[in-house]
Amino acid sequence: MPTRPPDPHRILTTGRTMMALAALGMVVSTLVAYPLAERFSLGVQIASHLALPVSAAFFKLGYVVRLAAHHALGNLRAG
Repeated sequence: MPTRPPDPHRILTTGRTMMALAALGMVVSTLVAYPLAERFSLGVQIASHLALPVSAAFFKLGYVVRLAAHHALGNLRAG
């Protein structure tokens, strides 16, 4: 049974969604870790400090997925 190639438009949407959710995660973790730190327990502050580089990594991964989708669509000038 032959398999279908993945839909580039769906992959593009996935990449954009990953970037948006990761950006939201970075904003929330930065707020919890720094300006609003006194409102949260030490455990939550530590978790937010750890979440910051993890969400940045997911943002970068979403960017690569988005670029791959643009390449599959023939849009080689996307950046």
